[in-house]
Amino acid sequence: MFAQYTLKGDKMKFNHKLVVTDLDGTLVPYYTNRISEQTREMVNRLRQNGVEFTIATGRSWAQTKPIVTELGITLPVIVQAGALIIDPLTEQTLHTQPLRQEIELQLRRIWRIPGTDQFCLCESGLYYATRITTKGGDWLYNFGEECSLVPEWKHQPSEAIKHLFIGSKEDLEQVGLKIQQNVIPTPNLILWPPDQNTEEWYLEVFDPLTSKGQALQWLANYLGVTMETVIAFGDGANDLDMLRLAGVGVAIAGAGNEVLAAADAVTAGPEEDGIVRFLNRFKLK
Repeated sequence: MFAQYTLKGDKMKFNHKLVVTDLDGTLVPYYTNRISEQTREMVNRLRQNGVEFTIATGRSWAQTKPIVTELGITLPVIVQAGALIIDPLTEQTLHTQPLRQEIELQLRRIWRIPGTDQFCLCESGLYYATRITTKGGDWLYNFGEECSLVPEWKHQPSEAIKHLFIGSKEDLEQVGLKIQQNVIPTPNLILWPPDQNTEEWYLEVFDPLTSKGQALQWLANYLGVTMETVIAFGDGANDLDMLRLAGVGVAIAGAGNEVLAAADAVTAGPEEDGIVRFLNRFKLK
């Protein structure tokens, strides 16, 4: 199913320059910020060996920042599934993959099923919505992110990073099908199950070029390292191209078959410190 990444002899010298990991289901259990002591020690050990460490996640910067702070990450961080790269020291955006204007304008006019909400995220980090009817939308507006409720879409199309739909799984599947049938070029769609805050599902709509893989390539070039010297960890469909492009792609046990097939190795999940287990196979100080 996947190519096993094996070490010859007792331990092999670590020749990689950058470790990049997904968050939910990979570095931390889903919908938590729990970092084990073993993980903190491993990140410090990597730094002592001259290896950089950072995160590539579907989360927003606001939801990622606590983990970045706890681990002392100073490297740029990939958020919003690759649509944004943030400098954690200044919290400024270094790179974006915005929605193409023709896609964004079509999404404004997309027919919405009653009982669903639609938000638009702009480069500023502000979410816009013209109405809020779901519990998920209410949580996002009041607690989750910085949001503005407006009577109509007034932001510039060039500012949009993604559109976010909130509703039942069945309703969002219909919205996604309508987008695939009517929006040209077809955007990148990601459907997420409920988290601990709501019962609704989430449908994210990004530009076709948005991916963690393209963001990782930009970051590697920015840091002056080759993709062959990168190790990437992930468990979801939005990690696929990142695992394929990295010199070593490591999937998490229990990931889907397509993710496992794209990986060079498989390790345990965050509950068992799988990333630490994998990196412990190498000769580090």
